[in-house]
Amino acid sequence: MNARRGFFMPENGRLNYQARLIFGKYHYLIIRSDSEPSEKAVLFFFGGGMILGCDKGDVKVAGRLAEESGCDVWFAFYPICTENCIAETYRMGYECYRQMIEVYGAGNVSTAGFSSGGALAIGIALYNNTKEPKLPMPRHIIAVSPGEVPVNEEEAEQMRSHNAEDPMVDFAFMQRVRNFMIHGNNNIPEFMVSGSLGDYSGIPEITFFYSSDEVVYGAKENFAAAREKYNVSYKVYERPGMIHCYPFLPYFPEAKEDFNKIADILSK
Repeated sequence: MNARRGFFMPENGRLNYQARLIFGKYHYLIIRSDSEPSEKAVLFFFGGGMILGCDKGDVKVAGRLAEESGCDVWFAFYPICTENCIAETYRMGYECYRQMIEVYGAGNVSTAGFSSGGALAIGIALYNNTKEPKLPMPRHIIAVSPGEVPVNEEEAEQMRSHNAEDPMVDFAFMQRVRNFMIHGNNNIPEFMVSGSLGDYSGIPEITFFYSSDEVVYGAKENFAAAREKYNVSYKVYERPGMIHCYPFLPYFPEAKEDFNKIADILSK
């Protein structure tokens, strides 16, 4: 599957695309709805369980987000964990975020993502709290169906309880993906595989979107406990009967409505 995925230059006459490299090998796209830079920007992370690269649909929805939010969208073709440790994924994503702060300034950069990308959207802020000096925190964090490796049996059971209703993510994957993510490195910080274990200090706001019938919904309470421990402002939107990451598949009414909520949040 990954042989048919990865970096490409889109063809969409309505949008402006610029391709850049980080560390001389990892691509990102700057997507603009105008020829001139916006005052605000979003670092966007696709999903794929850290083992699937992005496809053309992921870039398409990022372009739509640029149009409807009025923000520049920096789309990270981040290294996946079939070839790299998750620490390399964070290293690339954080450097992309650092460059964005240089361009747009503090308070003008948000992060957003779905599934494993939703975990990264939160994780960049957690990673920032391990640095000295720190960068400014994201203005907004949008996490759509963020997953994590279960941290205890209670969370595992919560995920398992939704397995029959979720046609896209199998609970067994959530148990096994850690081996891919650490890629033989047993010394990585736990928040990189289980985001609810990170330091949320200084994060201004996180907005979550879930289907209440998906496996990763079982991580909701652990993320809630982490937010409350560090007094982080947050909102949670959830709908029954939706598929995994439904807001970033804006082709039916409920998904369109919540995609528009995301664009509205990022525009403010």
